[in-house]
Amino acid sequence: MKKFLTGALAVMSFSLPSYADEFEFWQSGLGGLYYGVMETRDDNNIANLPNRGVFRLDGKLEGAYKYNNGTRLGLHGDYTVVYRQHDKSYDKGDWRFYPYALAEHKNYGKLTIGYTYNAAYILHQGAQDISWLGIQDSNLTYFLSSANWVNGLSSVKFATPKSSHILDDGRAAKFSYFTPEIGNTKLGFSYTPDNANRRGLVSRYVNYETTQDGYTAGMQNKWDVGLGTLYTSAAYGLFNRTDNEWAFGLRWKYKGLSMSTSYKKAYIEGHKNPISTTAQNSNLPAYFDNYRESQVWDFSIGYDFGAFKTNLAYLHAQAENTRHRDDLLVQTNRYTLNKYFDLFWINAYINSKGIDRASDNNNKGYAIVTGIALKY
Repeated sequence: MKKFLTGALAVMSFSLPSYADEFEFWQSGLGGLYYGVMETRDDNNIANLPNRGVFRLDGKLEGAYKYNNGTRLGLHGDYTVVYRQHDKSYDKGDWRFYPYALAEHKNYGKLTIGYTYNAAYILHQGAQDISWLGIQDSNLTYFLSSANWVNGLSSVKFATPKSSHILDDGRAAKFSYFTPEIGNTKLGFSYTPDNANRRGLVSRYVNYETTQDGYTAGMQNKWDVGLGTLYTSAAYGLFNRTDNEWAFGLRWKYKGLSMSTSYKKAYIEGHKNPISTTAQNSNLPAYFDNYRESQVWDFSIGYDFGAFKTNLAYLHAQAENTRHRDDLLVQTNRYTLNKYFDLFWINAYINSKGIDRASDNNNKGYAIVTGIALKY
């Protein structure tokens, strides 16, 4: 906490000039009602309902002083409010707020301190979606459950990664710095003092005896290839001094067409938190957390017709030394009714394989989701 407060004060004093030119404030968001009809392998479980209603609101706001020399100092916040019908973990709904301080200048880059995704995540180029359902860290589990993913109030499980992004530290408090664009390249670096909000390969069952940290570095390039624009990215992350990840991706845009793909590899190196090759006690099997070694790849293609947009995205995630697998397919259609409202029609599929062939450890299903959302 002392490090965090010291860093926050440093941000607020970054390039402070003698007087302010102007104060800027903006906010935006999307809030909608969605209804999904599902058919799953196991339809007698409350997690695999035949239909479900969802309310979700995502927004962001920012206030900053823009000084005469071009420096901006301010505060930013992202927020989410969700209510899922028949949700036992969050029966009264779920809300989240992620604030951070920022300081930026076009010649010196951008520094942020607070609750954000890391630099590797932000600069990554991978499969895209055009709705809140998403293909990266997907919310498809609102409608179709995975045998490998649980994120409730009393239980957390990630037996396969949920994304080709490096996001093991989630939105835990961190320091991030992004360079200005140098030629066609932008670089970013993040340090997370306490990796408390794990969202990826790190096992919650591993005995982390002391405060653990995380380091990430990312690079994004922009190329003019004559026929459109190509974006590429590469990233590396080290968590808990043992858990390693690297990822690369690319995205090509030409007029209304967009195509993306990416790959991520996770592996264990070192002896601080090694994988248990033998059972540590009678309640834990050997290799009980070996999903910390994993890989993910994805692909998407979409087209923007103007008022109508369509996108197809696929993600495959697997643990290296177990049966754990997840395949997601999300086809999204979005129609802009007017400047205030969007209409959605989403077709989705999941095939999730757990540790063995028992029905409780597997799920396959389809969902059709419709919705209307207000832009503000």
